[in-house]
Amino acid sequence: MGANLARRLAVAAVGIPLVLIVAWWGGLAMAVGLGALAAIGVWEFGRMVAATGARFLFPVAAAAAAAMPYVAWAVGAPGMIVLLTVLLLTVSATAALRIPPEEGPFRAAALSFAAAAYVGGLLSYGLLLRETLVADHGLGFALFLLPVGVTWLADTAAYFGGKALGRRPLAPIVSPNKTIEGGIAALVAGPLGGLALAWLFITEVAALGTASVALLGLVVAAAAILGDLVESAIKRECGVKDSSGLLPGHGGLLDRMDSLLWAIPIAYLSLRTLL
Repeated sequence: MGANLARRLAVAAVGIPLVLIVAWWGGLAMAVGLGALAAIGVWEFGRMVAATGARFLFPVAAAAAAAMPYVAWAVGAPGMIVLLTVLLLTVSATAALRIPPEEGPFRAAALSFAAAAYVGGLLSYGLLLRETLVADHGLGFALFLLPVGVTWLADTAAYFGGKALGRRPLAPIVSPNKTIEGGIAALVAGPLGGLALAWLFITEVAALGTASVALLGLVVAAAAILGDLVESAIKRECGVKDSSGLLPGHGGLLDRMDSLLWAIPIAYLSLRTLL
């Protein structure tokens, strides 16, 4: 076993059970867990931005991102709107008062706001998906895991499909190694994975019908692809290979969450319409 693979497996052996436990508990425990992930993700985002020479408001952005999952759980979507408004005012005032004009205070405010909203805001949909669509504890847990499972299956299919059949680049400027063939494999695996997971574990979703569940799997897989490409574009713009070296063998936390940051909100919006 290679050293890199061993590090990957070690991180997965710790990370996956931890995520499952916190997701099963739900509520405050999940809000705190997702808040911690959001704060770390914003720290990584700011670290990449700092590599370009731009200023970044680390404490304000990280604190706001950490608070967003809690607000989503405690207050719901209306609370998120209030928090985003407060965040916009806070980063604008902080940047104006602390950063000289020649160092780009408005750019710092915009980047800090975007980072907190992107990471913390999108992760907060995990709480909304887990807690607000259904009253049943076990079903809410299963609904949260559905886009996670579909994303993993789609990513796996994209990797092996690209290795075996990949010829044409999907987004050569952003991510030269990703191929159209790998993307097609992911878009095939998404509906199949969604149907399999629903039939095996989530009868309430399976009852929506084959066409609806397949469409759900398709849009989640497509969102996962876009999330991956967006983070690749951010890293390329900042001139970095990984968001950080936090997870041995995996890069940074954002490198592991990039697809889910898109897949989970899309799953929430879709299931909110279907259920």
